[in-house]
Amino acid sequence: MLKKRHGNPLIGVLHFFSETGSEGGYWAFQDNQFITENTTIFCCSKCFAYWDKSADSDSPLTVTHAYPLEIVIEMEEKGTTYEDCPPDEHIWEPVSPDIWSYEGLHVLENDDTLIIYDKQNPDDIVWQGDISLREYDLFTEHAFGMWIHADQRGVDRETWAMWFFEEYPAKLMKARFEND
Repeated sequence: MLKKRHGNPLIGVLHFFSETGSEGGYWAFQDNQFITENTTIFCCSKCFAYWDKSADSDSPLTVTHAYPLEIVIEMEEKGTTYEDCPPDEHIWEPVSPDIWSYEGLHVLENDDTLIIYDKQNPDDIVWQGDISLREYDLFTEHAFGMWIHADQRGVDRETWAMWFFEEYPAKLMKARFEND
């Protein structure tokens, strides 16, 4: 007979994991051990040039851009291009405060145990239980306009989605089964 056991609890945050080719998103957890301060990936706040210091330690050798969508639309409407800053006039800012490693990514699976804590009062539990997903065909269900692959049974979709989109703190115990 198989008996459910848990690995060590992981401490981290919830998030909605979606990337190109996934045709929607998954309810996921990011382990705090694999979240680090961003000290290497920057964007110029004036010209939107992109700089990865781990690839080019002194300055960007090749300037690439990460234009916000509204800038792209504006450039297309005007038929213009965006000017780069002279090399010594960039205003470099981190693209995000931290970097998450795929090593810490855990897509939730049935039988995992999850505890979700309140963002404002991290000692308060807003939900806890075992994951029991109702899966959907591609492009059939969404939460706040984002395609989803599943719902947690017994929890209102918008409430569940809000916890993930707003990255609530959580504890995850991955399920594993062993013979008695």
